[in-house]
Amino acid sequence: MSADVVTATMEEALAEPEREATLRRLHDWRHRVHALYDNVQTHLDSPYVCDRSGKQRSLEGRIQQAGLTEDDVPEIDILRIERNGHVVAQFTPRMLWMIGANGRVDLLVTSQRAGRLFILFDRSAPLSNQSDWRLVRPTDMMAQPPFHPEQFNEMLE
Repeated sequence: MSADVVTATMEEALAEPEREATLRRLHDWRHRVHALYDNVQTHLDSPYVCDRSGKQRSLEGRIQQAGLTEDDVPEIDILRIERNGHVVAQFTPRMLWMIGANGRVDLLVTSQRAGRLFILFDRSAPLSNQSDWRLVRPTDMMAQPPFHPEQFNEMLE
């Protein structure tokens, strides 16, 4: 697979889905998302509390084309961040297969006034053993600055 994420994801989209390759990608996806959450949790200050009890399983078409069942698909945590018993942010894995990215996680940050939606795209090449998370605002999809978990507290204020 190519080291360039756009080329690699296009090649993958054109190839016939294989069961074992699809499972490898799903397990890699879970590992990368959980590593993202671990990094966010490491940098959160008090009074925030994290809850990873919610789970999500991808049901994308590629999984079905590869002949996988829902039980074959690894669960991925949903990360909820609470302050004083109220959810102030939630990371939800949305999709793995897309052209130009190695997965998407939606980030909803809520306050008493409103909610703000962000999208995190991993710009690393598939199965490259690394992540390159980019923070995207739906109002400005072209700007994709790196996501820095150590600065996440500022998004919650």
